[in-house]
Amino acid sequence: MTSADLVLLNGNIITMNPKIPSAQAIAVKGNRISCVGNNQEVSQYINEKTQVVYLDGKTVIPGFIDTHTHVVDYGRMLTWLDLQEVSSIREAQIQLSERIKCAMDGNEWVLGRALDPDGLLEKRLPTCQELDTVAPDNPVVIYCQLGQVCVVNSKALKAARIGQQNNVGIEKDTTGNPTGVLRNQATDLVWGVIPESTQQELHNATELALEKIVQAGITSVHWIVLSEEELSIIQNLVETDGLPLRVYLIVPTNLLDLALQNLKPLENDYFKLGGAIIFIDGYLASRTAALFEPYSDAPTEQGKLFCRQNEGVVLANKIQDAGLQLIIHAVGDKAIQEALNIIQHVKRNSVAPCPRIEQAAILNHQLLCSIKELGVSVSIQPCVVASEFSVWSAEDHLGKKRARWLFPVKELLSKGVLVSAGSDCPMEPLNPLRGIEAAVKREGIQKVSVFEALQMYTVFAAQAVSEFADKGSIEPNKFADLVVLSKDPVSVEAEAGVSVSVCFTVFGGTVYCSKN
Repeated sequence: MTSADLVLLNGNIITMNPKIPSAQAIAVKGNRISCVGNNQEVSQYINEKTQVVYLDGKTVIPGFIDTHTHVVDYGRMLTWLDLQEVSSIREAQIQLSERIKCAMDGNEWVLGRALDPDGLLEKRLPTCQELDTVAPDNPVVIYCQLGQVCVVNSKALKAARIGQQNNVGIEKDTTGNPTGVLRNQATDLVWGVIPESTQQELHNATELALEKIVQAGITSVHWIVLSEEELSIIQNLVETDGLPLRVYLIVPTNLLDLALQNLKPLENDYFKLGGAIIFIDGYLASRTAALFEPYSDAPTEQGKLFCRQNEGVVLANKIQDAGLQLIIHAVGDKAIQEALNIIQHVKRNSVAPCPRIEQAAILNHQLLCSIKELGVSVSIQPCVVASEFSVWSAEDHLGKKRARWLFPVKELLSKGVLVSAGSDCPMEPLNPLRGIEAAVKREGIQKVSVFEALQMYTVFAAQAVSEFADKGSIEPNKFADLVVLSKDPVSVEAEAGVSVSVCFTVFGGTVYCSKN
């Protein structure tokens, strides 16, 4: 019997393997699991060189798989001033003042994040004048915790050339001057003038993001890139063995050739050029998601299609010919129908995973049946679903009838459609436990059980990209990618207020981020 390098004992192991759904202990040799069983069985693999971790009843599940994240953007955001815990405008001013002291000069932009106006004593956002008080020289932009909302100071307003024009989303005071609060598309006005980060700054930010992702119990990400600069960062990380987790890379079609040339030859256990994405429409919040019927709160608007069937089929065949997964971003029902038309006409490649629709927000019975018949998987982001109702007022946008079909996860699962889950970080929180909570607490018939939500972040996520032989469940010969939780999320499902947290992560047999 070969001894183990790592043994986890006396735990509550949720294997996600229906043949052996639970266990007490795990033995690991190298980067793979060698044994799953009870304490006595696994203890036989221990010798004087084995690292033994006593779990004291803590819960172990397969490492989370986040099927939709933007790593570089998340890293960039982590370098911003974190205002998540401030409780008043004065406290925010104090923290901003301290950050200003670290600025190199008056031209340096200062960015903040996660400000929650409902959590402030004043129950409102600060004004540009209140920001000017502590930051008169540097342009300042502070983004809110929820929604596409930011507040800026006078220097930033001037840089973005925002004055008394009547752009939608620019909040004004009684004299017609901007207050500094920008909403929805108006936030693009200031985002467009923020200076680009240097390549080294982006690289450092990306390394920070990867570290935080592993700390959250995530051992695999589907990393969606949108720029050539990101490809360069990823290439450097792969070539220098700098990835602390497994990456399934998804590229837009305009970067496909470059990715195939530079990244495909670098594939290994840590990295895979997995898929390419076609964008068919936009988003509900901006009313650019393509609908068959107009938006309920905007009778002249139905969104728009960015890509028609003929063009989509050409792009899809190119993706399939390269042996990559065909991924189509489609939110509205009209866009989803267009995506299914493309999938129906594409030449399938048996090497590539089944085609996947990203978002698939507004469905109906016919579309749901077509998704099942065509063998298409669906990737959702549970925190996005929650935001559609709590922040973006989905029922106002769509009306109650269509809102009932918004992200019908339970019905997709009941039809046997493969549904995987991600975060859309940094637009939504990275934490998969938050995502599971959002999926479970959803109102109405579409909420799922904790176990079903866990499946979407583990088993189903691995199956959706044909990686179930290596990950997604705790079984011998699979990667030793695990997350240890403070409590069993399945057993506490019905207990209000019970919080589950990540204790530590095991990636490839190595223990990371221990909090003990």
